[in-house]
Amino acid sequence: MPFKYSCFISYCHGHYELMTNFVTQIKCAFESCLEPFFNQEVYIDESRLKPGYHYNEGLSRAICQSFCMIVIYTPTYESHSYCLREYLAMERLEQERLHLLENQSTDMGMIIPIILRGDMKDSSSIIKSKIKDGIHYCDFSKFSLSNMDITDSSECINKIDHIATEIYSMYQLFEDCNGDPCHGCNSFSLPSEDEVRLWKNNNVPPFPGREE
Repeated sequence: MPFKYSCFISYCHGHYELMTNFVTQIKCAFESCLEPFFNQEVYIDESRLKPGYHYNEGLSRAICQSFCMIVIYTPTYESHSYCLREYLAMERLEQERLHLLENQSTDMGMIIPIILRGDMKDSSSIIKSKIKDGIHYCDFSKFSLSNMDITDSSECINKIDHIATEIYSMYQLFEDCNGDPCHGCNSFSLPSEDEVRLWKNNNVPPFPGREE
């Protein structure tokens, strides 16, 4: 298979203990649970955990070379243009790659949201609306400063292990597909900020009480 990475972790940078610890732990947990299935590594841009983060356009190739994307969702995720550019890039790749599967049936997408903070009952934002309308996401909102070890929670590990199994099940479908899902990754680039703005305008969720 041409994929270089099993998954790409997309998240907004943080300066303090809650965010930095969660991102580090979720990466380690996925590496452990995916290792029996994949030789490919989990990709994460660890530089964004540090102050003074500057987005690196070279990440676009890593996204294209990743089989799926783990989105660590917080309300601030949508306020960062680099997060939305990553999300839209993988959404486009997902559409292209699922087309290669032709008649293969699957209910697993290539964007897996992990909810760290945010009320999913409120779908007033574009990403939350997409997550709510999707078929899978995992809620890790109980993770807190007083409970900061994912490995201490069998519930959390079971969720991650289930995601890893589902990722591998879908990955297997590509082994016999027609075409190269990573075709063009060497020249792949992220959507521009103008494209993201247009995407957001075309996907504005309805306001509460608006008749459709």
